[in-house]
Amino acid sequence: MGVDFIVEVLGQVINLINGHLWNLFLPLLIISGTFVTYRTIKLFNIVSEKDKTKGNFSKMKSSLSISLSSKVGTGAIIGVLTAMWKTSSNGIGGESIVLWVIIGMFLLVPLTYSEVLFSQITMKTPRDFIDYNINKKAGAIYTVCLVILYSFGFVGFQLTGIQSVVKIFSRQNFNYQFTQSGLLFYIILPLILAVSIIVITKNHKLFINTLGSMISLVILIYAIFFMIFLFLTIEFVPEYISFIWKDFIKFKSASIGIPIGFIIGFQRIIQISETGLGTSALASSDAENSPRREALIQTISTVITTFIAVVITSYVFTYGRYNLANVKLSGNGFERISGYLTSVVSVTGDLGAGIIIIFFILSGLTTVLGAFHFLNRTMHISQNKRIIFYISLITLSGILSVSNFDVIFDAADLLMFIVASINILAMFIFVIKYIKNFKIK
Repeated sequence: MGVDFIVEVLGQVINLINGHLWNLFLPLLIISGTFVTYRTIKLFNIVSEKDKTKGNFSKMKSSLSISLSSKVGTGAIIGVLTAMWKTSSNGIGGESIVLWVIIGMFLLVPLTYSEVLFSQITMKTPRDFIDYNINKKAGAIYTVCLVILYSFGFVGFQLTGIQSVVKIFSRQNFNYQFTQSGLLFYIILPLILAVSIIVITKNHKLFINTLGSMISLVILIYAIFFMIFLFLTIEFVPEYISFIWKDFIKFKSASIGIPIGFIIGFQRIIQISETGLGTSALASSDAENSPRREALIQTISTVITTFIAVVITSYVFTYGRYNLANVKLSGNGFERISGYLTSVVSVTGDLGAGIIIIFFILSGLTTVLGAFHFLNRTMHISQNKRIIFYISLITLSGILSVSNFDVIFDAADLLMFIVASINILAMFIFVIKYIKNFKIK
């Protein structure tokens, strides 16, 4: 009881801090990001030369595949469903999040291009880029927050998704209902133990590459599933668009007049596509494509990822919400995922449900192991300390994912703000003071 109370109070404090930070400083982030994009366009031909040869399709395909595999995950589905619920809890229907995300994409997606291009032309990782443009203290804060964001926040999303689909599958097929302790001892802890063994034995790269190859195929199948779902429910499309628009024009504002939907949409773009966090640049550190091509590939990946997450998730859930009696936009995360799967089964049957379950599990495992890869690339501490830090974070995240998912979600929003602010500030300083130092010789 004491631990639950402490966690609940901590969640309320984090949520309060989140509200003030995002409400007050979001305009500054938007202005800074827009200025970075403007300077990138203005100095484009000065800092990067035109590609003189045709792109290697194999290299470009490989880079896009790796990028999509690292970004598309169960957190996208969970994040969008939670965003819909958060907007609806403010007196709105929830569907308008789609339009808010589309608006936010025009401001944020170009930042992905800039951050990858800057990393390529300066040959610096995001940590080194921040050290160079701000200072090493800012780089250290960025690194710690990014690692916690991934290994605690994003891993928590994945573990929540995995346990939810296992719980739903066991209930529907074996009439067995997992308790919270059952989920913890029979799903979460064995999964953490398996991941820990992989990390300790230093086999994480092998597993990431294997899972990455598999998830690329699953993403394709997932897209095909949606096209089938869309075809079978084509008559609902006009209603879906109408729900989005009606919900959009009823928006409510935060404390200084910023629409609540825009704040939540901005958060979800960062969470889903990771734009502004520096991870796209980090994923491109070993790229074999030219700086311009690699930046373009990462930008395309960002658009695809956001589309898959927001449009597919919102459409499938909204269809079930307005056509099935047992699908509701509940405050309970498990019930939202259950409603999503119920909507899937109602249209595409068990085959569709199987695709979603496989997508949840494979993409979840890829992200969990990918978190250690980012930790390895950014933290300047010994290997053993990295392993201990990572296992501690995913264990804490796993425990909280069973009973206190809202704390993970709110903590992720706070960490995203800190990480994105530092990274965007570094880019802002770079385009003002240092960008011409890296002009083509």
